[in-house]
Amino acid sequence: MASEGYGRDIRDYVQNAASELHSLCLEPTTDGSMTRDLGLFVSNMIEKMKYYKKSVDSVLENLKDIQICETDLIVSVKKQIEALEEKLTLVRNFLSWLVDQRDSKDCIQNDKLTSLLTHIESVILRAVCLSYFCFVHEVDETVHLKCNISYMVWMIKHIEPEVKEICVGFLKDSESSQSDTLPEDLRKVVSIDSLLDNLMQLLNCNSSFIIPLKDKIAILHQDLRFMRALLMDPPPRKHDEDEEDKLENIIEDLINDTKSVITSFYADEMKEETTNEMNLVLSSFIDKCKLIKSKVRDSYIEVPRKSQFVFFGTDELRFIDLVLKNLDELLNFSADSIVSLKHQVETVHGEIVVLKLLLKDIIENCNKHELADLMEHVIYVIHEAEYVINSYVVGDVPLWYQMLKISDLLEDFNLVKTELAEILNNKRCNNTVHDIQKTTPLVSSQAHTVTTEEVVVGFKDQAEKIIEQLTRGSTQLDIVSIVGMPGLGKTTLARKVYNDPSVSHHFYIRAWCCVSQAYQKRGLLLDILSHVVEVTDRMHKMSEEDLADKLYKGLKGWKYLIVMDDMWNNDVWDDLRRYFPNDHNGSRIMITSRIHEVALQAKSHSSPHLLRLFSEKESWELLQKKLFQKESCPMELVEVGKQIAKNCKGLPLSVVLIAGILARMDKKIDWWKQVAANLSTFRVSDSKQCHDILELSYKHLPDHLRPCFLYFGAFAEDKEVPVRKLLRLWVAEGFIQKSEVKGPDDVAEDYLMDLVGRSLVMVTKTRSEGGVKTCLVHDLLHDLCLEKAKEEKFLKLMNGHNELYAPYLCGLDDNASYHLFYSSVRQQPRLCIHSERKDFAEWRPSHQHFRSLLFFATAEEHFVLRRYNFTLIFYSLKLLKVLDISCISMNIFPSEIELLVYLRYLAFRGEMNSIPSSIVNLTNLETLFVKGVRGEVILPDTIWEMVNLRHVLIEDRASIRLLIKRNRQILQMHNLTSLGTPSVFNDKDTEEIIRGFPNLRKFKCIFMESWDSISKCNRFPALDFLDKLESLKISYYGKVRNPCKFMFPSSLKKLTLTKFRLPWNEISQIGRLPNLEVLKLLFKSFEGKRWDMKDEEFLNLKYLKLDNLDIAQWNASSDHFPCLERLVLLRCKQLEELPSCLGDIPTLQVIEMQWCSPSAAESARQIQENQKDIGNDEDFKILIKNC
Repeated sequence: MASEGYGRDIRDYVQNAASELHSLCLEPTTDGSMTRDLGLFVSNMIEKMKYYKKSVDSVLENLKDIQICETDLIVSVKKQIEALEEKLTLVRNFLSWLVDQRDSKDCIQNDKLTSLLTHIESVILRAVCLSYFCFVHEVDETVHLKCNISYMVWMIKHIEPEVKEICVGFLKDSESSQSDTLPEDLRKVVSIDSLLDNLMQLLNCNSSFIIPLKDKIAILHQDLRFMRALLMDPPPRKHDEDEEDKLENIIEDLINDTKSVITSFYADEMKEETTNEMNLVLSSFIDKCKLIKSKVRDSYIEVPRKSQFVFFGTDELRFIDLVLKNLDELLNFSADSIVSLKHQVETVHGEIVVLKLLLKDIIENCNKHELADLMEHVIYVIHEAEYVINSYVVGDVPLWYQMLKISDLLEDFNLVKTELAEILNNKRCNNTVHDIQKTTPLVSSQAHTVTTEEVVVGFKDQAEKIIEQLTRGSTQLDIVSIVGMPGLGKTTLARKVYNDPSVSHHFYIRAWCCVSQAYQKRGLLLDILSHVVEVTDRMHKMSEEDLADKLYKGLKGWKYLIVMDDMWNNDVWDDLRRYFPNDHNGSRIMITSRIHEVALQAKSHSSPHLLRLFSEKESWELLQKKLFQKESCPMELVEVGKQIAKNCKGLPLSVVLIAGILARMDKKIDWWKQVAANLSTFRVSDSKQCHDILELSYKHLPDHLRPCFLYFGAFAEDKEVPVRKLLRLWVAEGFIQKSEVKGPDDVAEDYLMDLVGRSLVMVTKTRSEGGVKTCLVHDLLHDLCLEKAKEEKFLKLMNGHNELYAPYLCGLDDNASYHLFYSSVRQQPRLCIHSERKDFAEWRPSHQHFRSLLFFATAEEHFVLRRYNFTLIFYSLKLLKVLDISCISMNIFPSEIELLVYLRYLAFRGEMNSIPSSIVNLTNLETLFVKGVRGEVILPDTIWEMVNLRHVLIEDRASIRLLIKRNRQILQMHNLTSLGTPSVFNDKDTEEIIRGFPNLRKFKCIFMESWDSISKCNRFPALDFLDKLESLKISYYGKVRNPCKFMFPSSLKKLTLTKFRLPWNEISQIGRLPNLEVLKLLFKSFEGKRWDMKDEEFLNLKYLKLDNLDIAQWNASSDHFPCLERLVLLRCKQLEELPSCLGDIPTLQVIEMQWCSPSAAESARQIQENQKDIGNDEDFKILIKNC
């Protein structure tokens, strides 16, 4: 074996060569120096190629030595090493051939060659590292080693066509004497290329003797293209070598015979008899080609089993629209990768358009359920065509395979078209369709008023017992447990008790956390701590023990209530119990669980509360409240409504889900009777008693909502889902239908609210302006999402190391096991990975057809900044539309990401301080999220050319430069609706930049210090021209000197300010904004002990938040906040009391206080009494913590 030192020498040399190669070849100068130094450049290139060859020779020597070893590790990967050896030999031979062409500057200067050599450098370096890896690593690295070797084989196979095309191209331009050094197959390819050129000339000829033969000449031209593809990328040789040799001889005979025929075409004289003779000869050639194709098809093309195909995720026409859209993008943005099959792709596109029209007629005029088998076949053929085309694009299959498959599928298209047309022409359709899902008149899915308040019915007696147990009894730390089957209302009851005023006033500290099956100690500690102290960035970096100590000290001496919802095993309590101090002050822990033994293990002073099923009366009461709120049910629906409630068998979740179905129907007795009849057939007798009702809710979903609902399966169970991220993902996935009156984000929000209205999605947090901030689905519904996503081939979920490396664990040498795994993911367009960061970083895709990749880190240890490289993932997953790897860090912005031209959603983090200009190649990109962990990220000038961008979110801050075209025209990004977080100055360029975003609705930015020496004031950047801006969040960096001047648009509805340190008299500029509904004054946004409000200010304000301000006195009257609904005060420790006039505002609903003074908290309680006096006792509440 080559020494370890020599291995390092190779590595250093290749890395230096890569740097030189980029500077010499990829960034040519414009001053002519490249031309002057061409001789030296070519000489250097040849020396590099010699060294590459030497490096490969060394690796091949090492691999031979490695195969002699008998260690368990080497034996386990021997077949992978043999495959790698074969591919590296190809690279070595290619480099040898290049060195032999040292006299040809044209060859060395070839742009494709330069790019190819860069790729080869990467292959060589990885090969060197891997050959060393085989000797120094232990057996437990087998899986990763198999993965990396197999991926290297894939990388080399990926460049084989380029290698051969360069050889062929050079051969055609070289003297014939040099052709003897090339492989036999490539010399045949050169001959075929010559024949193809001659045939094309004949096709362009209008001679009277040629015209009758043109159809067959065209067929022969296509067949020769197939032969060329077969020779350029031949299938692997099988055991029957005689049969393969026979096939090669037929191809060679065909080439020679075609040469003779073409020579005859160019003879001086052609007669009618000659034309007839040529017609027969061409027919015989075409028959030979059919024979060759038949032999290849029988030997190398596996007929897919249709039974494995499951139509996924949406209705037939919508599925076809998605396929057509994907093919359009392929034709528009992948011209280079599909140049060899563009005509076939265009043909397939046209055939699908025709099928769509026929299918539309079938759906409109026929009972499609009676034609289910035919409909399934139509969708199968369309899906198979798209799959085969994509397989070629990502490098899964050679061109000849794709040509054969598409040819076969086009025949299927013709058969299907004929059958569909016959059905329509013969009018064999029955227009009556009884389908409750399609015929039920549904209520329009408009946006609903959002509330986190749940309708709570029943459990009154148990709620009273639990409240008594929490607030009275022993002073010892005690555990209160609620136990019940899924869907019975454990969390609802616990939440009701938790928010009860007698409980919230009793405890100084209250914390709520969800444990769930995927218990993570670190996350749980941070969750509880967030209710006890302010969680800082430093705390996120603490170890688990330090966090536990912080929790213990934070709770020590205080009366606290901790709710641990959805606990699944005893380990959780055993892990955490010692962090809850027992100070004999009446502190309590409340646990909910579906497992009785878990509650018993906690060893409370009383027995667990076992929830019962609802009575028929309680079920009916809950159904009425969900459907009619405070109104009464129409009399004609009462009887059937009670029957529906009865058929829910006492399970509250069943009642809620059925209410979601009924809410979308016209309130007519016939529809309700159908629901009652369906429910009466369900068996509700075991732990899965809710499954049938869950199925019913899913079946009643309109087609456009199904993929949106199933998408929740991508997220972890019991974890709140950020709504803005969710909606942007839905849009990028193509789930959202176009609207003439609304933007895609608004339509997506309507979809979400429809799911909320159907009780399939729960709102967990609301925004200050009233929208949904986070949401989740019940764990039973989450299970349904995963079940349906798997059944409908909608989503592939991988959890942890074993699932991530499944193909390598089963063994790539075991073809049966590998293909079993491969077939399980073949038709699933989305991949969601939940694993530790290190496992994901070392993962290599075994399947290249995914259109979405979402990664969620599950490691329990605190986040550690490490540098990961995902270059290989970008090379292989070229069809991605959605890529979210934002919870794992990269060292630089990967230039290879420009290969992902279909991307619509991109989220990542890293140490980069800039984004390369090549990102402009992502012309479809709509959402860009970048977390720069080192601070400012500079956006390239080309960002202005990305006209489809709608959301650009850069953290911590971004820098954008002004880009002006040659005609002095300033570019604009009309589709951009949200932008964060650029640093902006008060200068002309900044204003011009911001004017480039005329349709911004949400803007987060940083104002830099901007003292205007002329006007003698702080003149902040002008924003008043952004007439569509609704939400603005600003932080200030620098000193502020008075006076100040804000220029905000009148359209503004929400404003958040941080660190401005302004005096309170400057707030009047904000108070006069006519449409302002939400105002958040955060950390030192205003300074001063006294705020005296003025008249005619904040007339439409609904939400006011003061956080970490030094205000002590606040003087106001009820006239100042006539519309105020919610007041939030955090860390305003010097504030003595709230304005008493708040007790006279009839619209006020909530006062929330945390870490404020006791006197301020007492004034809030007095305001509550005043609210009762004006009749607002039911709607008004105060939430006080740590005051």
